[in-house]
Amino acid sequence: MKNKPYFITALVCTILAVGAAAFSLLSIQKNEKTLRKLMYFPSFENGKTYTEERFIPKESAQGEERYFVDDLLLGPLTHGYRKLFPGDTTVEFFTVDANGTAYVGLSKGALKSSADAADINTGISLLKRNIVMNFTKINTVLVYIDGKSVCEKS
Repeated sequence: MKNKPYFITALVCTILAVGAAAFSLLSIQKNEKTLRKLMYFPSFENGKTYTEERFIPKESAQGEERYFVDDLLLGPLTHGYRKLFPGDTTVEFFTVDANGTAYVGLSKGALKSSADAADINTGISLLKRNIVMNFTKINTVLVYIDGKSVCEKS
C-alpha cells in the first residue's frame, strides 16, 4: 500500500511530461510553417522608425516576398505608427531577378497624400529597407508607381 501513492505520482508526472512533449512538437510544427519578419514603420509622434514583428506563411500562392509586401502595405498593427502609403495603394507587380534586384510596382494610390501615411519619399525608402532587411537574396529594389520608375537603384 505504501507504493500506491508513489505509483500515482509517477503516473501523473509521466502524463504531464508526455503532454508537454506533444505541445512542444505541435508548437514546432506551427513555427516551421511561418517565417518571422520585422517590418519598419514611421511613428506619428516623432517620425522615427520603429519595428513590428510579423509572421508570414513560408508557402503562399504568390511567394513569400510578394506576401510580405502585400502585408506591409496593409500598414502597422501598432496604433502610433503610420502606413508607408495611403490605404488604397496596392502591389501591381513584384518580381526578383537572378541578380537580386526586386522590381516593385505600386498602384497610383501611392502618389496620394494621406494623414495616416508617410510622405512619398519616406514610404519608398522604408519599402526598400523592409524588403532588403528581410530577404537576404535581394540587394537592390526598384520601385515603380503606375508603371513609371520613381527612383534610382539602391
